[in-house]
Amino acid sequence: MTVNGPLDDANAGLLVACSIKSGSTYVSRILARYLDAQLADRILDYYGCREQNLHEWHLAPVLGSRFVLHLHIKPYAPHLALIERHRLKVVHLWRNLGDTLLSLDDHILNEHWETSAVYIDNIEDYRALSKDARHRFLIEYGLPWYISFHLAWRKTGEPEWLIRCKYEEMVRDKFAFFFRILQALGVKCDKGRLQYILDTHVHDSRFNVGRVGRSIEGLSEGNKLLLERKLAEHAQDLTELLHELPWWPKSQSRTPTVQHRA
Repeated sequence: MTVNGPLDDANAGLLVACSIKSGSTYVSRILARYLDAQLADRILDYYGCREQNLHEWHLAPVLGSRFVLHLHIKPYAPHLALIERHRLKVVHLWRNLGDTLLSLDDHILNEHWETSAVYIDNIEDYRALSKDARHRFLIEYGLPWYISFHLAWRKTGEPEWLIRCKYEEMVRDKFAFFFRILQALGVKCDKGRLQYILDTHVHDSRFNVGRVGRSIEGLSEGNKLLLERKLAEHAQDLTELLHELPWWPKSQSRTPTVQHRA
């Protein structure tokens, strides 16, 4: 069904399923504003303390008829059942891992150090590390969460309720990015209204830098190579994650041959 603006009851729930530090707070706020829907993040009271999971009691009757919810959520079987049962649409949001890890470091230092992406038991010890050592720590111990998130969502295939998007697309052309999402939702886009919303300040968007390729200079050559090796030598084929690294085309001559462990 096509509607002219706000979601109706037949297409009421939108879940932004996002990797951590992929611009999801901004994306969810823009979509909630355009769709005139409730931004429902307050249902979670355990931020940073454990994996973000969704349960039946979160959805009904708490959220009402129209909502946008954004979670760093993996598509476990109970989550997929909820999505199907409540006829949710899902915007899957991803960002290249080089830039993501730099943004995660900024987040840990400046916003909130408890995160399900990586375990840190003492923020002062983390702050005492050099920048290079912090980045190496995140590659060693934070990267597995992101790989797990990517592989789980890759395995879901392309169900009709799933809209796959990338942070890089949003930074390159915000209007085209959101226009495509609205089209996929079956919403007839008012272009003037969308542009007005994009031009208006978004409070608490946590949109730190908003630049693609910051890891080209932000990561040391040693940490770039470490990240490449982690992806190239993973048991699963992560070629797509390797190729989306901002510096990748210039580094092929020094990157190990992709070998997947059995």
